[in-house]
Amino acid sequence: MRNNLEILPESIKEILVSQGIKELTPPQEKSIEHGLLEGKNLVVSSPTASGKTLIAEIAILNNYFKQKKKAIYLCPMKSLANEKYESFVKKYPFLKIALSIGDFDKVDAYLQEYDVIITSNEKMDSLLRHGARWVRNVGVVIVDEVHLINDLSRGPTLEVLITRLRKMLLEEQFIYLSATIRNDVELSKWLDASLVKSDFRPISLIHGNFFLNKIVYEDNTERILDFGVSDEESLFKDTLMKGKQIIFFLTSRRNTEFLAKKLANSINEEIGSETLKKLESVSEKLLNILETPTTQCKLLSDVVKKGVAFHHAGLLMEQRNLIESAFKNNLIKCICATPTLAVGVNLPAYRVVVRDLKRYNGYGSDWIPVLEYAQQAGRAGRPGYDTKGEALTISRTEEEQKAIFERYVRGENEEIYSKLSAEPILRTHVLSLISDLFARHKETLLDFFKSTFWAYQFKGDTELENKVLNVLDELIEWGFVETEKENYVCTSLGRRVSELYLDPLSAHRILSSFNNLNNVKLNEVSLLQLIVNCVEMHHLLRVSSKDYPLITRLISEWEQNLLIKEPSPFDYYYENYLSSIKTVFAFIEWINEKDDEYLRKNFNLAPGILRSMLFISDWLLYSVGELAKIVLEAEERKKVISLVRELRIRMKYGVKRELLELISLKGIGRKRARKLFNAGIKNLHDFLTNEKTCKELIGEKTFERVKKSLSKEE
Repeated sequence: MRNNLEILPESIKEILVSQGIKELTPPQEKSIEHGLLEGKNLVVSSPTASGKTLIAEIAILNNYFKQKKKAIYLCPMKSLANEKYESFVKKYPFLKIALSIGDFDKVDAYLQEYDVIITSNEKMDSLLRHGARWVRNVGVVIVDEVHLINDLSRGPTLEVLITRLRKMLLEEQFIYLSATIRNDVELSKWLDASLVKSDFRPISLIHGNFFLNKIVYEDNTERILDFGVSDEESLFKDTLMKGKQIIFFLTSRRNTEFLAKKLANSINEEIGSETLKKLESVSEKLLNILETPTTQCKLLSDVVKKGVAFHHAGLLMEQRNLIESAFKNNLIKCICATPTLAVGVNLPAYRVVVRDLKRYNGYGSDWIPVLEYAQQAGRAGRPGYDTKGEALTISRTEEEQKAIFERYVRGENEEIYSKLSAEPILRTHVLSLISDLFARHKETLLDFFKSTFWAYQFKGDTELENKVLNVLDELIEWGFVETEKENYVCTSLGRRVSELYLDPLSAHRILSSFNNLNNVKLNEVSLLQLIVNCVEMHHLLRVSSKDYPLITRLISEWEQNLLIKEPSPFDYYYENYLSSIKTVFAFIEWINEKDDEYLRKNFNLAPGILRSMLFISDWLLYSVGELAKIVLEAEERKKVISLVRELRIRMKYGVKRELLELISLKGIGRKRARKLFNAGIKNLHDFLTNEKTCKELIGEKTFERVKKSLSKEE
């Protein structure tokens, strides 16, 4: 490849050269030819590791040097936003770079001072709802993984966000980064952008299938791997013998743990003693992240000692970060992961094995999409380490092998389609558009949705229009929107619901439940039932036949506390109601100081899933308090807000009410707080006046740290 950096402005070229970049890749060069430096809109459709991020960086630098305007970098996941932030800060110290992925009810006005804002799609949507004025000073918007418009959960918000930003920033540049999709021409036409399409990959990727101890590659070459062990063990052993790393993609958390244990127990002799020593340290950290390690923590710690790890949503974020770091540093040799790893952080390996090509869909097993396979396979090949990467599958029969080659190796990625017609998403965005005065008339509201990908794809289809009008009727009925002559006006209540980033249906349920406050004995059960019945709490616990006696007893015991009464057993919602009661019970057990292992065993709640639910719970409890401030009378308002504040702390730390004062001490977790309380140290006064006892209970160093933090706060 010729040296093509000369086509860049000198200021940008010098920066890239200082980073060791000697030439542009074909998609990077093609992007410049299509007007990257002239502010043209581009859709860059190319494989993983083809250099798409550098295209975005060139656009950001060009915008900064030419216009001194801001850049927004939109990511589909927080983990990806974190990774981009860390990378950009190291590479571009002269730029003021901010990461904004937190609280949905904050304006984050400080972002006005930054050159580059890296954020998640949902957080950016929230910032717009809070009237972020600095958006008007944006010169370029980067939309990473734009093909996720096809995703049922993330896609609609991304689609509305893009539509909204395009209407706000009419003359500014948009760069859309995408995996290769079949209808990228259609996508680029909707986005009014030039298509930069490339199949270039700096590391060549070869696909293959493993069957009867033999890898058959797409070019018809073959390799025999006859180690006398299972298929997965053979592939792992062969990878280790090459001095390389491997990722297995599987469909469930249970599968990842089972395979990791199997591989760790069978192979570790190819891992050097120095690496094993370093793995001991990683293993120890993974084991002790929680105050009391769970069985899952112990299993993870054990397998990591032997160079293997599993990676899924059930792990704590700190554990996932440690695993990713150890893999990047070539300590962990094998990760068994669920598909979320494929769209998260950049974690390449020499060999990727997409083992589970079928997924249960509620009725039976079905093939995963080709696009999903391509995302996972794209992790194969490490730039700077490998000249090629291998993406393998495993088949059980010759017929299955032929089908896999036909579908995934020789087949095309699917077309992507808008998922905007999902009503929960429409409710949220229709309210937001009216709240922000973005659309005050029925015509302007419908015109907005006529600018979406849905309208572009399904021209003449009135389904979306009818749903928008139905949503409008609901918002008016619930008191979030009013009509003034021919205009739609958001009520103060509706505006607050929009700012809180709540589904209006959830807000309506909360407000309706407030009408029952005088009929119940309000306590933690009341508020927990309220939030688990919100749309956002989508991870309700499953109810099995053995749970019915317990749930029936709980409904009876909590009868005077429940704001939402038990429906008829013939009601469509009945099974969901039982699930909500079981979920409330799990939370009650948590705030009564049952540990992670207890919740894992009794509720199948892995620590990572529990923390995710607690995060959502905190947001919903906060929202309950904010809505109470608006609609409740003084006495009821005080009661609800006081209980909300207390419950948020108890949910965060998993403690009984009696530990609230001790848990407020920095460095005192639930375990130490309980130990102190049981020894008669029940509050701050006791803590400061019983120094000797406290030192014996929690250690001298911990005591001095807590005391020091108290003096600073004072």
